[in-house]
Amino acid sequence: MEDKPLQSFLALKDSSKRSINSDWKIELPGDFELAGTTVRYVRRGLWEKISAKGPTKSPLHLMVLLFHDQSYGIHYEYTIPLNTSQDRISEKQREPEYLYIWAHSSWQNCTVQCGGGERSTVVSCMRIINNRMEVVSDNYCHSETRPQAKVQRCNTLPCQYRWVTGEWGPCSASCGKGLQQREVSCVYPSVNGSLRHTKDLYCHGGKPAMQQGCEDDACLITWEASVWSECSSDCSQGVRRRTVLCKNPDGGCDPFSKPSQEEPCEDDSKCYEWKFGDWSKCSSTCGKGLQSRVVQCMHKDTGRHGDNCPLMLRPPIYRSCYRQSCFVKVHMPEEILTHEVAP
Repeated sequence: MEDKPLQSFLALKDSSKRSINSDWKIELPGDFELAGTTVRYVRRGLWEKISAKGPTKSPLHLMVLLFHDQSYGIHYEYTIPLNTSQDRISEKQREPEYLYIWAHSSWQNCTVQCGGGERSTVVSCMRIINNRMEVVSDNYCHSETRPQAKVQRCNTLPCQYRWVTGEWGPCSASCGKGLQQREVSCVYPSVNGSLRHTKDLYCHGGKPAMQQGCEDDACLITWEASVWSECSSDCSQGVRRRTVLCKNPDGGCDPFSKPSQEEPCEDDSKCYEWKFGDWSKCSSTCGKGLQSRVVQCMHKDTGRHGDNCPLMLRPPIYRSCYRQSCFVKVHMPEEILTHEVAP
């Protein structure tokens, strides 16, 4: 069989010129008669395998039709007839005769640590040579004669599971209320007397608490802070301040927990003002009309647009305007006015 799927094809030929995939002709998978036996050709995608039960009566030639693959790997197995009686005698003279038997080589671990469990033997194939036994592959022994593993009770002492608690850890809060934790484990005594951890389900009764509330009795922090003042600048970065006093009668406030008395601030409420352009021309060439102009809220320094200008102080955007009257008096000569047209 191929070591890996490839673009090439396996080919097989016997001495009578019967073949599979020979002379550049690719066969379909199936059974073929070659070398006096039935050869089965299997192809799944790019992977191929050729097998035969045998025995073969003539030589077989295995070939590969290479196409695109320069490297190729084939895994093959074959069997040969047993030696003749004379060959076996000479073989016995050269090599000692081994005896292969099944034996209970060792015990497996107990299924439980206490309370009664079971353990079984490990059945292994052993080779006896020079009054010694060594473990070999199970293939050397007959599977039909393999004995059942021996089973016996073990660790029959009652289980003494119990909860063990550790010391409480430090409080999570250096001052005021917090939480502290500890380890809680289910254990049992081993053979040498030491405690071994196991699953919580083996211990009876409720599991002790692993955490609890705590409060530092030595906490004397009683700082009191006033409200923040207004920002020191009304148009840029500034500073705001507050008063922080220790209200502990003994004066034992922790300086590391003292709230800050000063912090940066930024107030741009007075940075913006209304800017406006010139009035446009009157919208009408005569009579009443409207004039408009651009009015925007802008930063005093940067000229950036904003929306922090007070609406009550916004200058008007429109105003009315008046040009001359749209009606013009026309003076006509009297002769035109009294002229009559003859019928």
